[in-house]
Amino acid sequence: MPKRVQIDREEQEAMKGRVREMIVANATYDGIRKGLEGLGFRAKEDKPALALWESREHELFVVVHMDPETGSLQDCEVKTFEETEGFE
Repeated sequence: MPKRVQIDREEQEAMKGRVREMIVANATYDGIRKGLEGLGFRAKEDKPALALWESREHELFVVVHMDPETGSLQDCEVKTFEETEGFE
């Protein structure tokens, strides 16, 4: 079993805040995609209607849901791996 690296919770919370700010500041999914990539996230599912991104370094998942008719942000969630255990 691989050894887990201890995550700095303050750093993790700070990253959650940066992700939320970046998402709110971007009006399009392309902007959100570029922002997440710039923060070191990798796509697990890269579709605007429902996208899932992860950062192993910060142990975070980001779920983005864009309205298919308007292209505007409908919902987003930023959660730790611990918060999402049992949902995959």
